[in-house]
Order: sequence, then structure tokens, then C-alpha cells
Amino acid sequence: MIPAENARLPICELEATPEWLTIEAIYYVVECINDCENMLMLAQLRQIFPRAVLTEASRYVKGQQRQNLRLWLTQLNNQ
Repeated sequence: MIPAENARLPICELEATPEWLTIEAIYYVVECINDCENMLMLAQLRQIFPRAVLTEASRYVKGQQRQNLRLWLTQLNNQ
């Protein structure tokens, strides 16, 4: 289902288990973040992955994608 343009997507409320916090899992989430092309894609990742995992993975995002991530997060949090 495609959400309405201004609809706020839910954020995953699961706690990060030890399996989620392994280096392999973190690097997988880093790849997912690096593949994001827009704010909607990031919002979808926030639905899937626990917040702690996204926070840890975001530390490995560099360059222009890091700037994009900050912009998209600001926009998502202000919706």
C-alpha cells in the first residue's frame, strides 16, 4: 500500500536484540541507508529496523548521503 503524500509512516517500536547489533547486521543496515534515494525510502526503513540499529548504522554513513539523511530525518520528524 502506498501511503498518502502527507501521511506519517509508523516507526518500528521493537527493541534491538543482540542479533540486530552484530557488525554484520549493522553493515547490512548501512547498505540499506546508503541505497536510500529519498525521504520515503528512509521512512520505510524506519518502519522495518529498530531505532537503535538505525542510529548505530547511521554513524557509518558518509559524505553526501549523510547530508541527505540529516535533511530527510529533519523533514520526517517535522511531519
